[in-house]
Parts: sequence; C-alpha cells; structure tokens
Amino acid sequence: MENKQPAIAAELRRRIVSGAYPNGLPGSIALAREFGVNFKTVDKALARLTAEGLIERRRRAGTRVRNGGAIAGNRCIEVIFEGFTSVLSHPFWSDVWLGMVEKLNFYGYRPVLNMLSSDPVTGLLRLDDFAMCDAAGRILLGVSERRLIDAVRNSGVRFITACDPVGDPAIPQVSFDFTSGIGEAVDFLSARGCERIAFVGETSSLVDEGVLQKFAAYRRAVQKYRQLDPALLANTRPLAGGAAGAVDEMLRRVAPDALIAAYDHQLPEIIEGLRRAGLDIPVIGCDGIEVPGVPSLRPVVTAPRRQCGALAAELLIEAIEKRREVRSMRLQARFRQ
Repeated sequence: MENKQPAIAAELRRRIVSGAYPNGLPGSIALAREFGVNFKTVDKALARLTAEGLIERRRRAGTRVRNGGAIAGNRCIEVIFEGFTSVLSHPFWSDVWLGMVEKLNFYGYRPVLNMLSSDPVTGLLRLDDFAMCDAAGRILLGVSERRLIDAVRNSGVRFITACDPVGDPAIPQVSFDFTSGIGEAVDFLSARGCERIAFVGETSSLVDEGVLQKFAAYRRAVQKYRQLDPALLANTRPLAGGAAGAVDEMLRRVAPDALIAAYDHQLPEIIEGLRRAGLDIPVIGCDGIEVPGVPSLRPVVTAPRRQCGALAAELLIEAIEKRREVRSMRLQARFRQ
C-alpha cells in the first residue's frame, strides 16, 4: 500500500492541475474505493499534496484546491524533488526552494511539487509509479539521474536542473562549482600544517559523475601537496545519519589531522564521531548552512543557495516566454574563514 501513495498523489496532482476538482476533492473514503486502497493510504497521499501547498484540508469543510480553483497549465511549473526529507524543513533545500518560489511568484507562475523517493543504499530513484502533471516547464531540484532526465526531456516542455552539476553539458542547468572554494579550504588547512586531510561525502555514485564534484575538487586540491591516501576517504550519501558509520570506519583505519565534510547537515554526527575517537581537529563543511550545535562563525565553503533557486526559475521562465532554449549557468561556492 505504501508504494501506491506516490502514484495516487501523482494522479490527484494531475487532476487538480487540469481543473478536475473546481468544487473540492472527494472524501478519503470515496477516493480509497476508486483507487482500491484503504483510506489511510489515501490520507497519506493527500498529506503529500497538503505539504506541497497544492490543497488545503479543513474539518467539516472538506479538501479544496488552494486559491479556489485549477492551475492554468501554462502558468504551472512542476518542481521534481527527491523526497528523502521535506523541502521546506531541510536547511539546504529550503533556501533553494524559497529563492525559486519567490521568482516564480514574481513572474506569475505557480510551483507544483512532485516528490520522488530513492533506494537508501544505491541512491537510485524509484520511478515505477512516477507521473508528471500538465505544466509549462519543469525544474529538477537536486536530482540528476539519467532515466528521470530522459523522461522529463521527452515530456515536450522546457526544463532545467538545479544544484548538482549534470555530466552532460547539453542538459540545461544551474549548478554550484565547488572547485575553488574547496581548493582554498585545503590550502588553508595545509598552511596550518595539516597533512592528513580526510574527506567525508560521496566518493562513488551510480547516478551521475556530477554529484561527485566536491570529491573531485578535494582530490585535485590535496594532490597539489601529496598523493591522495584512500584511507582518508569516508563514502556517504547526503542523508542525515549516513555519515556516522562511514566516519567510524575511517577512524579505525587512520587518524586524520583535518577533515572536509561535503554536507554541512552531517557535521554534528561527524564531530561526535571525532569526539568519541578523542580527536579535536579542524573540520570544514561545505554548503554554508546554519547547523544547530555547530558554531556559525567557522571556516566553511558556502554556496549561494537562494540565488541558485531564483536563477533556475528565471532562466526557465525566460526560455518559456521567449520560446528559446534554456541557458545554463554555474555559481561559485566560496571559502569563508
């Protein structure tokens, strides 16, 4: 039943966008009968749409489309996001989302969020029940798997990807470039006598080489000084709780004297692992987000997240309204001492 939730949410999303429910959605029990599931499964699908801001549910008043009616297809932008967390509660993605939504609203477009899930081990998206809504354009927010990109490209509307670079330069994208920022961070640590600089983040991927750009930047920077030591690498996906085991395994092999963390939101578990091992060493995170329990005034490689979301929306709208190809742009992440 859980696997049917994304398909039910996608079908309801498609109906809402097409104007099928001008007077409100049927009740959960009626929808459960239609889809052949129990009402709890429908409730969870409706909760997704509520979290996206597409519908509102009021006791005794029923479930209605927000703003009282259908979304005109030519003013709707579908945002496709890997739903390992809520986009609004995540300290990184919420900034990108807000920048994007502000720009879409300014130009009179409305975002519709389409949440995907992925295998927690491989990172590959679950696309069996994936469906898109009627939209003028699409933004792939932080997802770069080729199967998804091909499906979106074949949908016949303009699209753009945001955040992680995609290996194929023909794919329109707004992406971060961490090369100089991480390079400066390694220079900063090396100037202070750090020789064993560890890296915690993705060092291999089944999705796209673009997601490994932070590792590539680290590798290039370290090799200016010495041969890269594989014992100093801790491979982990950007999931909360994912770094703890990888760091513990690395610390059983070697004791680093500094560390580059690819994802700021994993800093608390990384720092805790170092503390348990009795190591008090410099740790430099990437992204530049505020993390509870981690000093805000610290060396960090910071990415212009809000600008990325706004620029992705602006370039897509420009291409839609001027009927031309979507342009790509790179945004520089900067090292801040």
